[in-house]
Amino acid sequence: MKSRKEPAQALRKAFRRIMAAVIIILQASQPLTAAGVEKGSLAETEEIRFENQIQRYPLLSECPEENPEAYITLYASEGRSYEVKPGDTLWKIAREFYGKGRAFPGIEAVNPDRVGENALIFPETELIIPKAYYVEKQAFSRGGFSAPACSYDTPAEYVFAYLKWECCLESVYDPDDPDGEVMIHITENRMFPDGVGDKFEEMQEAIRESARKTGGVRFSVPEFERYIREDGRELIFYHFTCDNGTEKVQYAAAYVFGKKYLAEFIGYCPLNIGENGISSNYAIEEITRYMAASFQETEEEKNWASLKYRPYLGSENWAYDDLHNPFALASELYALKDDPAYDGEDREITFTSRAWENLLRSVIAHHFDMTQEERDVFGARSIRTSDLAWITEVELCESPIPGRDTIVIGGLSPKEPDCTKYNLTTLKDIAQLPNLEKLVLEIGSVEDYEVLGECSNLREISIDSAKRMEDVSWLCKLPQLESLSLCVSNFPHLNDIGYQKEGGSTFDGKTEQGDEKDTAKDGSQMTLEEVLGTCKNLKYLELENSDMMDFGFLEELPELYGFRLSGNDGDSREAAERQALFQEDDYPQIKCLVVDEKWFRNPE
Repeated sequence: MKSRKEPAQALRKAFRRIMAAVIIILQASQPLTAAGVEKGSLAETEEIRFENQIQRYPLLSECPEENPEAYITLYASEGRSYEVKPGDTLWKIAREFYGKGRAFPGIEAVNPDRVGENALIFPETELIIPKAYYVEKQAFSRGGFSAPACSYDTPAEYVFAYLKWECCLESVYDPDDPDGEVMIHITENRMFPDGVGDKFEEMQEAIRESARKTGGVRFSVPEFERYIREDGRELIFYHFTCDNGTEKVQYAAAYVFGKKYLAEFIGYCPLNIGENGISSNYAIEEITRYMAASFQETEEEKNWASLKYRPYLGSENWAYDDLHNPFALASELYALKDDPAYDGEDREITFTSRAWENLLRSVIAHHFDMTQEERDVFGARSIRTSDLAWITEVELCESPIPGRDTIVIGGLSPKEPDCTKYNLTTLKDIAQLPNLEKLVLEIGSVEDYEVLGECSNLREISIDSAKRMEDVSWLCKLPQLESLSLCVSNFPHLNDIGYQKEGGSTFDGKTEQGDEKDTAKDGSQMTLEEVLGTCKNLKYLELENSDMMDFGFLEELPELYGFRLSGNDGDSREAAERQALFQEDDYPQIKCLVVDEKWFRNPE
């Protein structure tokens, strides 16, 4: 089991689901300037020693003449003054100062009031010539992770993942050292289509104010940098540290305000404070800035893959709806939280699965840092309800790839997870957890979902089932349910275990002859739609259901923020018929809406 002295690593591994293979990219190596590190509540400048000297992307003040194409150029927002002479053009001026005429958008962007349309300039005009900085491109780069609409470079050996705990965020990290990563989010550039411009000071103060309001950890004062990219678009960069009292973490954030898209990169890596000073496994500031500098747009349109089910984490203390709050993310990952209180009856528990019980004993002993003597005593007695009170989330996901099963109990997981090893034969054993709030199940052997109705504290449920779920009446017994996902998984492991999908529908409220349907209090049969209409606190709903055509139940869900319905091919006649049922003014409470691959309302 993972050590409790590494809470952030355990939490991140618990929520991270690797969704793509490793992409190999080579690296650059250069010296680094000093970085700001928090001492108490103030930011002081100290030198940081980096353990990984290969992954380095520092800004250089001069570009080597022998191979200028191997470098990305960033222009500072301030620079020297130059008076335009007769016969000058921006191309000529850029070639004079930077050695390449195509660098003129940087000059144009810094002088918006002095340059006319089509880069027109007039003699005797005073221009600001921004200072140029250079960062070396990765040798043999494949262009990093990319989509038809955009791409960005990543360090060598990094892999791609989705973050389950914060919707819309993607992630890249080194699998050999996963205690740090860069989170990425790309959306439409609705907030700053022309860049930050004269609102840069206002943005700095808004970001500092968010740092002051976010609790759970202490933050150093963010330090800001502002650049113009070669395409003339702005890149805003800042860094800070967070301190939870037991560890310090370096954070960096970079925003690129492109023509079509707004790209954000949020990187973090723990700092090691020892007798030899401060060290870090990666130069996370350099990496984050470099990824933003390498961001490229194309003329293609981005296909949105994720659906936001609530405003971004920490949105109440954040001024920018289309950007994530990095201080709230830091608090979520690193704030030390007390175990949930348990005030119910402390009773002994008998489990159906002995293997599951043994797994729980392991995580309980690890969570409470039991000594060997304490473990021996604990092993000789029954597990009690109070022993389980701290477990608020469980995730069980099977994979056809050995070693890729996901087992997470309260943020902890075995070193070699294998769902089949723990022989979970019934969900009654999970229902014994008194404070369970979040449950993710992607396993093909479970059928008794109705027992989950006993988990009255459940707030989030995600089920990818290998079989049709006919009885969903247990959902009516979960008054605090806010997030629900019911799908037939498209993952290949469900085919490997013998499941054959029929009709593309899992939860349509229909039953085979002789099956028992959901029953209302008056004895009548309840459809899935009727059951969902009773879940008044739902904020996010995802269904894979090819037959559903009645959506009146959505009017009964005033808190619903996101709704995703799938089951039909987006280009099919069935999909078109269903999409036609959703008009612009229907269900106004839903801010994120997708029906059979068509986005009715932008998710981000």
